[in-house]
Amino acid sequence: MRLFAGETAENTWNMVDYVAYIVWRLLMIDVHCHLLYGVDDGAETIEESVAMLQEAKSQGVDEIILTPHYRHGMFAYPKDRIEAHYQKLKPRAEQLGVQIHLGTEYHVNSNMTEAFSGGRCHTLAESRYILTEYAYHSEYSYMCRMTREAVSHGYLPVIAHVERYACLQKHMDRVAELQEMGALVQVNADAVIGLEGMKVKRFCKQLLKREYLDMIASDSHGIGKRMCHMQQCFAYISKKYSQDYAYELMCEAPAQILK
Repeated sequence: MRLFAGETAENTWNMVDYVAYIVWRLLMIDVHCHLLYGVDDGAETIEESVAMLQEAKSQGVDEIILTPHYRHGMFAYPKDRIEAHYQKLKPRAEQLGVQIHLGTEYHVNSNMTEAFSGGRCHTLAESRYILTEYAYHSEYSYMCRMTREAVSHGYLPVIAHVERYACLQKHMDRVAELQEMGALVQVNADAVIGLEGMKVKRFCKQLLKREYLDMIASDSHGIGKRMCHMQQCFAYISKKYSQDYAYELMCEAPAQILK
């Protein structure tokens, strides 16, 4: 166990206390959440957004990229409303000591690059990174084609919750192939700790073991539903693997987007 200034070997802590302290010191970054109110299936009111911010802050999350859904026929992505609600929420977040940024969870289609280059949708924190989502039964060839298209247009696609896609569940090495094409891979904290079922947890365990992951995010949608579990996930990875690995996936890699 690495000691911080002021600590001594005689004053060691149990794992729960130690991990809680580490989370508080590291300040995690959440790059995928539906905290922005009134724009998709996430928070419904500004009060719920604030409650989600408070919960994230209590767990050690210091910066958050808000990623409203864009999906043709399901989530219209009302850009003007998104930006107006973001401006109303931002000072409330700052009062809590949380920095927020805008982004999009884009359900991939043939108009993807035009949507970002034309300003229809927000990249992650105005960077070159874009959060891309696919249907559960999407073909692997389609994921490859759209990943290459994004990269060829100068974007760095972050593939959202890869644990959900059948074509990757059955062929795990394809995850590494997508990374070689230039994609980054994100899984949900809930999936890692088993809240999405043991089959999904085992898949995430193999991804972690093989180091096929780039980052972990909350994909939180509310307080009573699909809550943020970043602190629990950080503690789990720290215990099962290492604190450094947890730091890399939940602090260091997400920070690259903000840089």
